[in-house]
Amino acid sequence: MSEQQIRTLDCWNGPISISPLEGGITNHNYVVECDDRNYVARACLDLAHLGIDRRNEVACQSFAARLGLAPAIVHQQDNVIVSDFVVGKTLTKDDVRDNDRLSRVATALRQLHDSRDQLEGVLLYFSAFQTIRTYAATARELGAELPQDIAELIADARVLEGEMARFEPALCHNDLLPANLIDSGQRLWFVDWEYGGIGNPLFDLAGLSGNCDLDDQQEQALLEVYLGDDARPEEVEQKRRDLRRLKVASLLREALWSVIQTKKSRIEFDYHKYASDNLDAYRIARSEIE
Repeated sequence: MSEQQIRTLDCWNGPISISPLEGGITNHNYVVECDDRNYVARACLDLAHLGIDRRNEVACQSFAARLGLAPAIVHQQDNVIVSDFVVGKTLTKDDVRDNDRLSRVATALRQLHDSRDQLEGVLLYFSAFQTIRTYAATARELGAELPQDIAELIADARVLEGEMARFEPALCHNDLLPANLIDSGQRLWFVDWEYGGIGNPLFDLAGLSGNCDLDDQQEQALLEVYLGDDARPEEVEQKRRDLRRLKVASLLREALWSVIQTKKSRIEFDYHKYASDNLDAYRIARSEIE
């Protein structure tokens, strides 16, 4: 996506200024100022090798925006998505681990997941375990360097998948890196909905835990606030058991995502190290499951 491409969009009512938005590791993103308002413009090509479907992304983000949990999409044209720019702090791992903010994230996620009876439109289904198998196959086709024990990792993921309890599907973000959370002070915003879809709501909590290095107490606090005071102890325990398995899946999925990106991405980023770090975190999380 070029700056000239952004300038030719039909949505601008006057002169614009464009500046790169740092931090993305999948797409090129820009902040655009027009008429004293700021917007975010991002490339929106479908990326089949990562499972990204932009029609689905727009549908998920638009619905979350109706809930007040995501920036509104104001325009889509020529492989560019333009969203409102939200003012606030882009979070770090340390920010998320703050007790008050962790509680607020849990409450916001519960609001998102409880919206299932309001959902409309065609939304893709997301499964972390299916994504692991698909990413491994894609990486192999690309000639990327997979872990030597990838066959065992996939077989073990099938075991964990078989141990999961049944769940009520909901709209999920499915990519809760801390940088995909913005805190305005009054509300939390979830951004970057390219992996959004219908799936297991616990995966959002598991992804947050894995990506933010939550310890046992923080993870327990996140789950307890999410489930609410009326949750029975046995329900909390069962959800905690499933969350830990999904956390393992989240970390392995993130590692394999990065393996693919070593072959496909043109963004300056150390995908080899990111894959290695997530694989190490995966092995630690897997060793902690009884």
